[in-house]
Amino acid sequence: MVHPVPESGLTCAYIISGADGLMVIDPGSVGTAEAVITEIRRMCGRSMAEVRGVLATHFHFDHIGGIRRVLRECPTGTPVFLHHRVRGYLDGTRSLPLMENWFTAFFGAALKCSRYLRRPSHLWFESLAGIPLPGFGNRFSPPFGEERICWLGGDGRGRYGIGFNGWDVIETPGHTEESISLYHEESRELICGDLILNLDRDGGRLNRFCEERTTAEKTFRFLSGSIRPQAIYPGHGEVIRDGENALLGVKVLK
Repeated sequence: MVHPVPESGLTCAYIISGADGLMVIDPGSVGTAEAVITEIRRMCGRSMAEVRGVLATHFHFDHIGGIRRVLRECPTGTPVFLHHRVRGYLDGTRSLPLMENWFTAFFGAALKCSRYLRRPSHLWFESLAGIPLPGFGNRFSPPFGEERICWLGGDGRGRYGIGFNGWDVIETPGHTEESISLYHEESRELICGDLILNLDRDGGRLNRFCEERTTAEKTFRFLSGSIRPQAIYPGHGEVIRDGENALLGVKVLK
């Protein structure tokens, strides 16, 4: 089951619960992390001791900027799950991809995201790692040690389990090359990172602020042909729900 974290700031954070424990998704700032911790403590019968991992859907600062704050409250050795391509950003063999459509897509979305700011800590990021601008992406270390990272993928599969409560990773490049989503076949829940946004509360739309639009569109077509989620949890904006298939209402705009 997916629990959206109330008042998580610019980026939507989620908690997955199940028999295997808890998984935290995209704690993107210190304020987001604190909201995650508060929400877990409010959950009946749950505690931070049950957190089995923290997962980032992609390596952007607003999705990783509160991970260390969450880890401080977790059991020793709690892993951070990242796509294997991030390894290249950290060792300098790959450059963090630059983005398209800064003026036509990013600034409008950023303005709408600002409606979710509730406290100064929502703009406090533990590191400058993951800023998709020249000179930033590879210069700064993430706010956690590489020894904590559990690398995902790398064997050519586009979908694979992570051994946690029946959830699968689906590789969903487009917004960034290392973007991943999470899908649960039985509950038909999709956590999609920044592939899809729902800032206008209109059923969602494909994110035009991306590394490569044609790849994002290809990924969206692949998802539409392979899964039928009843709930989509985007990286920014409101949850998208449809009893048949929530992907059907997502707009792909030029």
